[in-house]
Amino acid sequence: MLRLYAKLTVLAVGLFSFSCSLQDHVIPATPDVYVTGYSHTNADKIARYWKNGEAVDLLSNINGAAATSIAASGGDVYVVGWDADNSSSSRAKYWKNGVLQTLSGPYTATVLSKVLLSGSDVYVAGSGANQSGYYAMYWKNGAPVILNDSRDGWARDMAIDNGDIYVTGNASGGPGELAVAKYWKNGASVQLTSGPEQQYPNGIAVSGSDVHVVGTQNGDGTHGTIAKYWKNGVETILSPSSYHSNANDIAVVGSDVYIVGNVAGKDNYYTAKIWKNGIASTLPGGVEASGITIVGSDIYVSGTGLNGLTNVAKYWKNGVPVDLTNGMLNNITTSIFVVNP
Repeated sequence: MLRLYAKLTVLAVGLFSFSCSLQDHVIPATPDVYVTGYSHTNADKIARYWKNGEAVDLLSNINGAAATSIAASGGDVYVVGWDADNSSSSRAKYWKNGVLQTLSGPYTATVLSKVLLSGSDVYVAGSGANQSGYYAMYWKNGAPVILNDSRDGWARDMAIDNGDIYVTGNASGGPGELAVAKYWKNGASVQLTSGPEQQYPNGIAVSGSDVHVVGTQNGDGTHGTIAKYWKNGVETILSPSSYHSNANDIAVVGSDVYIVGNVAGKDNYYTAKIWKNGIASTLPGGVEASGITIVGSDIYVSGTGLNGLTNVAKYWKNGVPVDLTNGMLNNITTSIFVVNP
């Protein structure tokens, strides 16, 4: 229609020019920023998420509750997490638009750590149990998918690349190996560690033929926790000189690898960190970085800060902190998801 205006009278040409100037000044859509986590006091625990800074409470439970991952598409919001019963056993929770959903099959979901959307398919990853034990697994559109060699396991993150499904987590490697780091490609197990040390992979990213995994080795009373990174199975310790360090999530863009977590000294004072290609930087005002996502040239990181002794939920955009809570109650984040509306 604008081309037609240009062929009319001088007045019409003026209208055409005005219309173009309006288009030139349209403000781009602001991305929606979703952050999951939980709030707790001595009286209650609340699983919640924040959308653009506004809190949405999902459930409260005195025994414990948390939202662990979120994804949104087409106006629908999917969240996974868990709560606990009176015996402190965890129970998986999965919400669509705030309504609890059911996972089918013979396995009872005990905890869910990741929700991932791919086209019209919804994947959720975690742990499921039957009469013989519990296993690292995921559900596709509510139906269970069992991972090989996943007994006593927990699937913590997943990624889809060129139709291949990658999942990372831990499982038993055999006697004396209670938490061996693994990832699975289309259900087939790839073991990253062996030995008695407990290993907990937390994040996975795939770029081309490279598989990147990050996680944490538990401390043993003498040594602190250790943040680790594996590229195609080759291990790197991210902060070898620290007393405690944790690696919680990873994102890869081109040849750049971003990892988030935290580092502490012998005084146990933690500082939120982001590593780019192995070089650590401090995220201001943070004690932990829990998740990362990159949209265009913008880097978003979820995390937690402190107001005195109270945890403050927050995120950083390109290193600039944005507080989600005021420090009156303890709030902790677990993941971040950003999408253009």
